[in-house]
Order: sequence, then C-alpha cells, then structure tokens
Amino acid sequence: MKTIKNLIMKYLALILMALFWQGLVLAGLFPKQLFPGLGEISLVFGELLVTSELWTNMGVTLYRILAGFFLAAVIGIPIGIQMSRSSIIDDLMQPIFTAGYPIPRVALYPIFVLLFGLGSGSKIFTIFLECIFPIVVSTYYGAKSVNPLFIWSGQNMGANDRKLFWKVFLPGTMPSIFTGFRIALPIGVVIAVLTEMISSNNGIGYFLIYLSASLSQSKVLAVVIFISLFGYGLDRLLLFVRNRYVYW
Repeated sequence: MKTIKNLIMKYLALILMALFWQGLVLAGLFPKQLFPGLGEISLVFGELLVTSELWTNMGVTLYRILAGFFLAAVIGIPIGIQMSRSSIIDDLMQPIFTAGYPIPRVALYPIFVLLFGLGSGSKIFTIFLECIFPIVVSTYYGAKSVNPLFIWSGQNMGANDRKLFWKVFLPGTMPSIFTGFRIALPIGVVIAVLTEMISSNNGIGYFLIYLSASLSQSKVLAVVIFISLFGYGLDRLLLFVRNRYVYW
C-alpha cells in the first residue's frame, strides 16, 4: 500500500493533467478532432507500438541524439575542466560561451544543411551545439568546486597534468557533469525532433509531420506521448548510472 501511495504522490501532477484533459473532452469544450479522448489516444498508442514504422524512425532519431550528445560530452568535458584550471583559456572561451549561449542554434540549421547536407550530419551538428553549452558550464563550475586539498595532494605525490585530470578533476567533477548531461540530453531530443520536422525523410520528427498531413490527431498525440516517455526513460537511465557509479 505504501508503495502504491508513493507512486500516486510521485505522479500526481500527471494524473491530474490527464483527468483535466479528459474532463475537457467529455465536457465538449474542444472539438474531438483536435482533442481526442485519452481512451482513443491509448488505443492508437498501443497500435503504434507494434508497428515497425515507429521503431525504425525512433531508431534513426536515437542515433542522431546519441551521436550529437556523445560529441558534446567528449569535447565539452575537457573544455570545461581546462577553463577552470587556466585563466588564459577561461578568458579566451568565456566570451564565446557567454555570447553563444542565448543564440538559438536551431535558427542556424539552414546554414548547417548547406554545410553538411540534408542527412544526419546537419542534425547531429545542431544537436552537438545545443548539448555542449550546458555540459561545458556544468563541468566548469563542478571543476571549480573541486577541493584544492585534493589537487595539492596529487601534485605532492608526483601526479602530472594528465593524472590530475583523470584521478582528481574528472572524478571530482562527475556529479556536476551528470547534471549537465541531464540538462543537455532532453534538449538534444527536442532539437532532433525539430530538425527532422524541418527537413528529413526519416526520424520521429518526420513521422510526426507525416501523421499531421494525414489529419490523424490521435496518432500525432500518441507519438508526442511516446517521445515524452522516451525522453523520460533517457533521463531515468542517466539518473540510474549516476546513482550506481557516481555515489560520492
């Protein structure tokens, strides 16, 4: 009973939103063509789950998300740590990230299409640019908060810059890095879907546009719910990895 109560309290806001939605539909305040009931959406959702079309397009989108996110992590983490350690690098990179952060990178997507084509390259690069900012910022402030005593101890034990990076800065920054990951990954999902909606012949964003053109609102909403659950699952996976391996 306690577990059920905890689950209800945890997802109470979602339950209330679902009840509110269904109440609006039953009251007839909105056309059913635009706002189908949860029962209809649930049936369509179940039908979509057994189609290869949904999973094939989701697989393409997942590849683009992970590729852009991985590039952002591989490049962003060292940049953030080096910025925290070197005032010269910090002074050089701070204006770039401060001025670049407010820019909606998706607005530059047409330029990336000209550079990398209509395929996955332009989409991965846009995802990379969106993800790298929160990763660098989180890493930077995490590395700044590393206990100086640990750095001093490592230096006294003869650790060079490479060993300090792997043995002191990276472990000490991991909690903040995972915070950056949890911010960046949902952004990557949003950008992947948006860029696929703008120009693509595959991916979940393309699939949404295809369903919208067929005027099947229940299918569109079912896919939107699927994307939401997918993003939630990615966040839970990151949280599980952090709690399992970054326990300090």
